[in-house]
Amino acid sequence: SLSQGLTLCLPRVDAGQARLTLAHRSLLKREGLAGVMTVPLADGGEIVAALTCEREGLPFAPHEILLVEQVAAALGPTLVLKRAAERGLRERLALHWQAWKRKFTDPSHLSWRIVAGSVAALAIAVLAVPLPHRVSATARVEGAVQRVMSAPQDGYLRQVHVRPGDAVRAGQLLAELSDEDLQWQLRSRQAELAQQENAFADAFARSDRTQAAIAQAKSAEARAQLALVQQQLARTKVTAPFDGVVIAGDLSQKLGAPLKRSEALFTLSPLQDFRVVLEVDEREIAGVLEGQRARLLLSALPQRPIELLLVRITPVAKTTDGRQRYEVLAQPQDLPAGLRPGLQGVAKIELPDESLGRRWLREGWRAIRYAWWSFV
Repeated sequence: SLSQGLTLCLPRVDAGQARLTLAHRSLLKREGLAGVMTVPLADGGEIVAALTCEREGLPFAPHEILLVEQVAAALGPTLVLKRAAERGLRERLALHWQAWKRKFTDPSHLSWRIVAGSVAALAIAVLAVPLPHRVSATARVEGAVQRVMSAPQDGYLRQVHVRPGDAVRAGQLLAELSDEDLQWQLRSRQAELAQQENAFADAFARSDRTQAAIAQAKSAEARAQLALVQQQLARTKVTAPFDGVVIAGDLSQKLGAPLKRSEALFTLSPLQDFRVVLEVDEREIAGVLEGQRARLLLSALPQRPIELLLVRITPVAKTTDGRQRYEVLAQPQDLPAGLRPGLQGVAKIELPDESLGRRWLREGWRAIRYAWWSFV
């Protein structure tokens, strides 16, 4: 029954296909039985066992044979599951290995062998062949020089002429401080200077050398104080030191606010001199070196990648989105139109080619060592 994959029954109830029943005839004659039937037990199309039924008195009827076959159809998978549950790990692995060997050696599984071989070859190629290795990093564009314009003296903010994002020219007026007190001091010093000059002229006309010398000294002092007030008046106007763009300092809501000397007002950056700051994850920073190349794609200029040259790796890390990152400074090799400080994007740092297998092995080994050190 196992070799033929068929149900065998004696006495036979059908006159169909010829079947080999020598063993059944021998059993029937030796035991003096009225009927013998063997039904194969299968699981997933594979015969795993056989069920033999014996009867005395009457032979098996066709409906009884059908009932036993239905029971056998459900019994085969059940026996296989029960047997598998009783096997140990070593035996299970051995059975799996034998099943794989049969698939490779059985000529009927040629297509399976072709597919498995192709997948294995592709996996080996992917894991062993060196591939381009790039490290991703968030990036932002900054001015190569950032000049902070601060309040030259104590006072009150009178007027603001620019906002962040505005382009400015060298000498352009950015903001003005209140000058009412200084204007009063200017008129006072001018009057005092005129008074001392008149006193000097009067003493000189009277040939009074002593009073003339005193008046001349007071005139010089008044002239110095007047020059000081004029300098203070000039400092109430904050002007741009070079052509650039305002990248920080929105004072439009602070008109009339008191200002302290050296208090930051604006931050300016040149228009044609930029640098790019890359934030590299601490797990990747070991492979990043000065002089390496990178490519930057800005969200505002996605049609034009920018070539970068890494010039400096800062030794200080900062936390961003819960991860430690190091800032790497890069110099743009070309300046596309529309490039401005503050633009952000993603940069790809080009590292030496490396296979995926070696990369995964290194990262996995690093994770295992770190976990071992942390918990053991």
